[in-house]
Amino acid sequence: MDSSRLVRYIQEFTPKERDKFQQFVISPYFNQHEKTIKLLEIILAELNRTKPRLNKVSVHNRLFPGENYDEQHLHNVMSYLKKLYYRFVAYSHFEESQLEEDVITVEAALENNKFDVLKNRGKQLEKRLKQMEYRDSDYYLTDFRLNRAMGYFHANFEDRSKTTYFNKMLDALDNYYIVEKLRHACHLTANMMIYNTQYDFEFLEVLLKHIENNWDKYESDKAIPLYYTIYHSLHDDIKEEHLLENYQRLKSMLEENVASLGRVQQGDLYSFASGFCVRQINLGHDEFRRELFLLYKYGIEFNLMLENGMISEWNFKNITALGCSLKEYEWTETFIQTYKEMLPAHRRENAYNYNLAHLYYYTKRYQDALSVLLLVQYIDVKYHLNASFLLLRTYFALKDTEALLSLIDTLRIYVMRNRKITTDLKRGYTNFLRFAKKLVLIRHQAPAYSRQTVEEKLQALAQKIEDTTNVINKYWLLEECGIETGLMV
Repeated sequence: MDSSRLVRYIQEFTPKERDKFQQFVISPYFNQHEKTIKLLEIILAELNRTKPRLNKVSVHNRLFPGENYDEQHLHNVMSYLKKLYYRFVAYSHFEESQLEEDVITVEAALENNKFDVLKNRGKQLEKRLKQMEYRDSDYYLTDFRLNRAMGYFHANFEDRSKTTYFNKMLDALDNYYIVEKLRHACHLTANMMIYNTQYDFEFLEVLLKHIENNWDKYESDKAIPLYYTIYHSLHDDIKEEHLLENYQRLKSMLEENVASLGRVQQGDLYSFASGFCVRQINLGHDEFRRELFLLYKYGIEFNLMLENGMISEWNFKNITALGCSLKEYEWTETFIQTYKEMLPAHRRENAYNYNLAHLYYYTKRYQDALSVLLLVQYIDVKYHLNASFLLLRTYFALKDTEALLSLIDTLRIYVMRNRKITTDLKRGYTNFLRFAKKLVLIRHQAPAYSRQTVEEKLQALAQKIEDTTNVINKYWLLEECGIETGLMV
C-alpha cells in the first residue's frame, strides 16, 4: 500500500496542502464516509514517521478492528479517498481562479431563471473585467461567457433588438481564439526546433495576415502583439536584422510592461526572450552570453523563473552553465544550492548532480566532476547530450585521449541513430564531434611538433570552425584552440 498512487499523491503534498486536504475530507458537505476520514488520518500519521508502516494488513486492522482481512473492503475505502483527492485538486484550482466562480454563478443563474442574481452578478463581473490591467485568454473566455449569458437573457426575456452583448460576445470569442492559437503556435514551434516533431498549424498564416492587416485594432492589446512578436522571433528564415528587431521588442516589453501582464504572459515573454539568446549562442553569437546572463538574473530578481513555485530543470541547467562560463562561480554556487529544492521532485537529484558536476568542472575539480557525473541518469535526449558533452570536456582537461576518442565515437553513433533529434541539430552535433576529434588529435600529437606548428594547426582548425555555420558548442572549441569571441589570445 505504501507504493500505491493514493499514498504517493498525499506524500507529494506540502504540509499546508495536507492540512487543507484533511479539512476537505472531514467536511460533511464533501464527505460523510467515516472510514475514509479514518484512512486519511492513518496515512498522514504514518507519513510523519521516519519509516512509515503502511502495509495493507496493518492498515486494514486499524480501519476494521476485529474483522477478518478483506482486501476488497480496504480497496473500496482507498478508492473513495482517491476520488476525494481528485475532487480536492479540482476544487483547489477552482478556488485559485479569479473569475471562474463569478462567471459560473452568472451561467447558473440564467439556467435556473434567477434573473435578479444574473443581473447583479453580471454587473459586478463586468466591472471586474474593466478593472483588470491585462487581457489574456482567461480574460477573453470569461468576457465571452458573460456576454453570451447576458445576450441570451436579453434576447429571450427582455429586448430582442439589443445587439450590444452579442457583438461583445463575438469579439471576445475571436480574441480568445487568436491569443490561444498564437500562444500554442509559439510553444509548439519552439518544440519543433528542439525535437524532431511536426505540427499542422491550420489557419495560422491566415490569422497572421489578418493581424497584420488590422494592426491598429490589436496594437493596444498586450497579449496579441506579444505572441505575434514571439512567433516571428522564432523563425530563422526571417532576415537577421528583423530577428534582432523582434528580440529588442520582446526585451522592451519585458523591461517596460512586465508588471502589467498576467503571470502566464510574463513567463512566456521571459522564456522566449531568453530562448532567443540561447539559439543565438548555439549559432556562435557569443555576444549574447552576457545578455542572457543578465536576463536570467532579471528573471530571478522578479520571480519570473518559477512556475507554480518550481523552477524548470532546463532553466536551472542553462543558468548554471552560463554562470560558470562567465566565471561567476560564487553567484552560481549560491544559485545551485538555493534553488535545488525548487526543482521538480522526480528530477531533482539528477538535475542537481549534473549542475554540481558542471560547477566542479569549471572550478577545475575534475575528479569530483567525474564522480558526480556517474550519478547522472540519461533519462532523455537532452540529459544524454549535455552530460556527454560535460564528460568530454572533463576528459579533455584530464588529457585522457583514449577515453575522449571512445566517447566521441559513441556519441556520434547515438546522435546519428536517434530519431528524436532534428536534422539541423544532428548536423550541429556531428560538426562539433568532427572538430572535437581533430582538436583532441592535435593536442595529443603536440609533443611531436614545434610550438609554432601546433599553433598553426590550431589556428587552421579554428578558422574552419569559424567558417562552419552550424556547430554546437562552438565557443568551447574556439577557446580550446586559443580563440575567444573570434580573436586570437
